[in-house]
Amino acid sequence: MFIHMETNNKAETIKSWLANHRDLETQGSLAKHFGRSTTFVNLSLNKRMTTKGAESLVTEIYEYLHEKYGI
Repeated sequence: MFIHMETNNKAETIKSWLANHRDLETQGSLAKHFGRSTTFVNLSLNKRMTTKGAESLVTEIYEYLHEKYGI
């Protein structure tokens, strides 16, 4: 779990949205967009990697999905 509850909530929101919109985005497409590995994206969204980099990635993904799809 991340230190900031807001980041935990964002990760859960992203995972839920991805599960319902696989035709629009996947963890793989997000990894490619942000120049990260799919494994890193997966570990970050599942809160198995809780470094500053993982936390900032979750925030960046959330902002990207919010701007592009309005989540």
